[in-house]
Amino acid sequence: MKNNVQKPKRISRMLRPLLLVWVIILSPGHILLNAQNTGITIQMQDTTVEAVLNAIRSQTDINMIYNHEELQKQDRVTVDVTNVSIEEALKVCLQQTHLEYQKVNHTLVIRPKKTGYTEPAPVPAPLRTTQTVRGQVLDTDTKTSLPSANVVVVNSNPQQGVITDADGYFRIEDLPVGRYTFQISYLGYKTEVLPEVLVGSAKEVVLTIGLTESLADLEQVVVSAKKGQPLNEMATISGKSFSVEETKRYAASISDPARMALAFAGVATSDDASNEIVIRGNSPNWMLWRLEGIEIPSPNHFAEEGYAAGAVSMLSSNMLSTSDFYTGAFPAEYGGALSGVFDLRLRNGNNEKREYSAQIGVLGAEFAAEGPFKKGYQGSYLVNFRYATFSILNDLNISISENTVPDYRDFSFKFNFPTRKAGTFALWGIGGVSLSDEKFFPDTTLGQKFEHGYTDYTTTGMYATGLSHTYYPDSKSYLKTVVATSKSFSSETFNQMDSLGVLGGHWYDNLSKQDIRVNSYYNRKFGKRLTARTGITFSNLNYDYFSKTFIDSTLNWQTNVNGLGSTYMVQSYLQSKYKFSDRMVLTAGVHQSYFGLNTENTLEPRLGFQVDLNHRQKIGLGFGVHTKHDHLPLYFVEYTDKAGKVSYLNQRLALTRSLHYIVSYEKQLFENWALKAEAYYQDIPNLPVSTKSGKILTPVFNGINPNDTLANEGKARNYGLEFTLQKYFTDNYYILLTSSLFQSEYKPYQGAWRSTPYNLNYVNNLVAGREIHFGGNKMLGLNCKLLWSGGKRYIPIDLDASIADGEAVYAIDKAYEQQLADYVRVDFGANLHFYKAKTEHIIGLDIQNLTNRQNEWYQRYDSENEKIINFPMAGLIPVINYRIEF
Repeated sequence: MKNNVQKPKRISRMLRPLLLVWVIILSPGHILLNAQNTGITIQMQDTTVEAVLNAIRSQTDINMIYNHEELQKQDRVTVDVTNVSIEEALKVCLQQTHLEYQKVNHTLVIRPKKTGYTEPAPVPAPLRTTQTVRGQVLDTDTKTSLPSANVVVVNSNPQQGVITDADGYFRIEDLPVGRYTFQISYLGYKTEVLPEVLVGSAKEVVLTIGLTESLADLEQVVVSAKKGQPLNEMATISGKSFSVEETKRYAASISDPARMALAFAGVATSDDASNEIVIRGNSPNWMLWRLEGIEIPSPNHFAEEGYAAGAVSMLSSNMLSTSDFYTGAFPAEYGGALSGVFDLRLRNGNNEKREYSAQIGVLGAEFAAEGPFKKGYQGSYLVNFRYATFSILNDLNISISENTVPDYRDFSFKFNFPTRKAGTFALWGIGGVSLSDEKFFPDTTLGQKFEHGYTDYTTTGMYATGLSHTYYPDSKSYLKTVVATSKSFSSETFNQMDSLGVLGGHWYDNLSKQDIRVNSYYNRKFGKRLTARTGITFSNLNYDYFSKTFIDSTLNWQTNVNGLGSTYMVQSYLQSKYKFSDRMVLTAGVHQSYFGLNTENTLEPRLGFQVDLNHRQKIGLGFGVHTKHDHLPLYFVEYTDKAGKVSYLNQRLALTRSLHYIVSYEKQLFENWALKAEAYYQDIPNLPVSTKSGKILTPVFNGINPNDTLANEGKARNYGLEFTLQKYFTDNYYILLTSSLFQSEYKPYQGAWRSTPYNLNYVNNLVAGREIHFGGNKMLGLNCKLLWSGGKRYIPIDLDASIADGEAVYAIDKAYEQQLADYVRVDFGANLHFYKAKTEHIIGLDIQNLTNRQNEWYQRYDSENEKIINFPMAGLIPVINYRIEF
C-alpha cells in the first residue's frame, strides 16, 4: 500500500453549486434593488399592485404592511413616474385601485378604502369555522408582562384587535380559520409583526410575544417582523429559530426537527436512515442538545454512546414550542459544543381548554392530551405517547434495515405550575427505548456461506427529566433554575457463525451514562441599552462502560473499554448585550469550564456584533472559543503493555478546543424575500489523535479503537461560504434555497492535512411548498425538497490484497481521499386538512426519495465473486398517516 496522499481536484465541482445563487444575485432585478435614487422612478406597465409596492420599497427604507390576498383582488396597473416622492408614486398607483394608504410612524399601511369599495360576500355561516387566538405580550429582556399593549389582526375586515390586560394577556375570539398576520405595539417599544400564523379549527392558538424596548424617539419607532430570528436575545449570528409548523411542513421531515434542519445552510447528513447532523463538516458527536435550558443526551432512537447519532427523533411536534438552532460562535451560556446547538423548548399545555390529538400510520400510533388542572388556575398539563414499528414498511417490501424490523416507543410530558408570589414551576420529561434484532442465517443450498451468518441484538434508550423554576424578584430581572437527571444507554450482542454454521460470540458492549445537573442563571436589564446574564451549571457524570471483542487468533476475549465510576464538570458564564442604537448591537461574554476527570480549567471568550445598514441590509461579526470533553467511553479504553499491565492513558486528554470566526451579510430584497451570506473559518488546534506511527484515523470520526493511545497532537479546520435565499411563507407559498461550499480537513500525528469523512465539499437544498384553500373548510398543503451534496468519503478496499486474503482489506493510507457519487434526493409531502367545528382531520403523506435513487452508502468486498460492490442507501420510503385533533 502506498502512503502518499493525493488531494482530489474539487475546484470545478465546488463552483457548480454557486452558479444558481450568483445568477440570482447578479440578475438585473437585483441590481435595480440596490439603485440609489433621490426620488422614486418607476416605469411598469400592466403589472400587479404588489409589484409596484415592492419597487417603491426597494428604492427606500420605508416599511409597508398590507394583505396579500387584498392586493390580488385589484386590477392590474400602469405606473410611469420619474424622481417623485413616495406619496406621489403611491397616489399614481393606488388611484387605479380600491386601496388607500395611511402613514403610521415610519410605516405605510395599505388597506381598502373605507367607502366606495364593497367586500366580497362572507362565507355562509355553516362554513365559517372559527377559533380563539390568545396569549401574552412580554418584554424580551426581562420576561415581564406588558399591560395595555395593542394586538391587531392586520387588514381584518371588520378591524379586529384587543389591548392586553394588567398581566399582558390578550384574547381574540371567533376568528375564522386561515392564516393571519398580527401586529403588536407598545409605547416605547419596537412594534413587532408575526406573519402568517395558521389558525385551525380544533386547537386554540396560544402566542407568547416578546417586544424589544427602543432607543429611538417615539415617532421614529419602526415595524419589524420576527422571521427566523433566534429567541435567545443574546444571539446575533449563525442562529435561527424554527417553529413547530416548519417541522410539520417540510417534506419528509416526519415532524422531526433534526430532519427539518437538513434544509438549513451548512447542515448535511451522510445517511438516509440516520439522524446525524453534520454542521459545517464537523463530527455529529460535537453538537449539543439542550431541552428546557439544560443539556440532555441525544434524544434519538437507536443512538449509541460515542458511536452513532441515532435514526429517529424522540421529540414530537405535539410537545415542542418555537426553538433555536445554532451553527457557530454561539452565546456564552452554551458550553460543551464544538459544532452547533439544538436549543429546544417544550410548550405549555392549554390552561383553559382540554384538547387531544391522535395519529395512526405506517410507523405506528401516537396520542397527546393537554389541558388545565382545574378551572380558574393557570396551570396546565401536556403529555404525549408514541409507539412505532417498521414492520408495515417491511411488509410492503420497503427495506428500512437489512434483516431486521426495528421498533421504538417514547413518552414525554410537561406540567406547568404558576404561583402568585413564588414564580413558576415546571416538571418535564422525555424518554424512550428502541430495539433491533437483526439476523441472517445462510442457506447453503443457494451457495451462501456459513461464515456470513450472524445475529445482532441491540437495545438503546435515554430519558431526561427535570424541575424548572422561574422567579421574578422585580420588574427588571428574573432568576431561572433547573434541576435535572438524565440517562443514555446502549447494549449490543453480536454473534457470528463459523465455517460449520455454529454461532459464537464476536462482539459485546454495554454503555451507560447517568447525569445529574443543576443549572441556574440570573438575567437583569440595566436600562434600555444594557442587559446582562450570569449563570452556573454543575454536572455529576456517572458512567458504566464495558466492551469486549473475541480474537480468533488467540480464541480469547479482549477487553476494549472498561470504566465504572463518576466525575463532574463545572461551567459558568457571564454575558451581556449592549445596544449602541436600535441598529447597532454588541454581545460579549466569557464561558468557563472545569472538567474533573483531567482537572482542566478553560476560559472561552465569545463576541458578536451586528449593524443594520440602510436599504434593509445587515452585517454581523462573530468570534468564539468553545471546548468539549470527548465521549466518556474514550477515556476508558484499556491499554495493555508487554508486561500485561493495564492502564488508561486516554484520561490525560485535554478538552478539545475550537475557535470560530464568522462574517455575515443579510439583505431584505422584498417584503418577504431575504438573502443571507455567511463566511466562516473554524480552527481546532488540539484534535485527539493516535500517537502510533502511521496511524491516521481518529476516534472522533471512527468510534472507539482498542489499544489506541491518544494525545491532543492533531489539528482540524473547517472553512466555507454559505448562501440562503428565502421567501417567507406568504401568499400561501414559501421557498428556501441554500448553498454551502466548504472544506473539512484534519491533520493526524506527524501527518499531512487530509479530508475528514464529512468533507462533502458542497451541500445544496431547495425546499418549497404551497397551500391551497378550497370549499370553505379544506386546505391542501403540498411540499417538496431537493437535497444535493457531494458523495460520502470512504476508506477504499485494496482489491488485490482482499482477493489474496479472502476478505476485505482496506487501504487505510488512502482514507477519505475519494468520494462516492453525489448524493441526490427528492422528497415530497402532502397534507389534506378538513376543518370541522371543534375538530380537525389531517391526512398526511411523506415520501422520502421520491425518485427511488440508489445513493451509495459504502463499499464492501464480495468474496464469492472477488469484486467490490457499492452498497446503496434506503430507496423510496412512503409514510402515510391519519391525524385527528379535537
